[in-house]
Amino acid sequence: MTKPTNTQQLAAYLRVSTSAQAASGIGMDVQRDSITTAAAQAGYTITAWHEDAGKSGASMRNRPGLQAALASITSGEAGGLVVAKIDRLGRSSSDVLGLVERAHREGWRLLALDVGLDTTTPAGEMVAAALAMAARFEYRRISERQLEKHQQLRREGRPRGRASTPTKTADAIIAMRHASASYRKIAGELNARKVPTAQGGKEWTAASVRSAYLTRQRELETAA
Repeated sequence: MTKPTNTQQLAAYLRVSTSAQAASGIGMDVQRDSITTAAAQAGYTITAWHEDAGKSGASMRNRPGLQAALASITSGEAGGLVVAKIDRLGRSSSDVLGLVERAHREGWRLLALDVGLDTTTPAGEMVAAALAMAARFEYRRISERQLEKHQQLRREGRPRGRASTPTKTADAIIAMRHASASYRKIAGELNARKVPTAQGGKEWTAASVRSAYLTRQRELETAA
């Protein structure tokens, strides 16, 4: 990575969640105006505008606009990232905190105008600390919900999680894939042989074959 040297040169990121918002352009325009105004007041320059129109905030990886903005920082074209609202980065405090920690680790600047997050200022550090507390709270709540669910399943005598594909079947799927068979073709072959699925009673589909294949591949890689 080329370490950013000028944290006054920032990539701007805009996002709206629905296709209707993307079509109207209103949400994007409001974010753009906020960033433009703040840049003029604070004296930083926008190197490029990156957008994700109609993209959920659930996953950072599945947003090409955000990934392009981060790539511009990695290449040294920008010294940081600015967003109008922190929820444009993501819905999860832990995801946003991960980005804050990455900014610290790699030496670039992250700004979220609505909450005063700026990784280069003491006040911004306080916001980052609050995010860390929120992320820990989210993690504990998720853990508690999972524990409650497992306890309920145990009381009802039901198994935890999804049933897994038998090793023999999974290995056969891997062998067929290595022989260049498509997931759809493998599903047809398994159904023709009346090989039961992990759930039992359902027919194999290309998606379920792919899931079994990837799961077994991960198991083999871990064991290697």
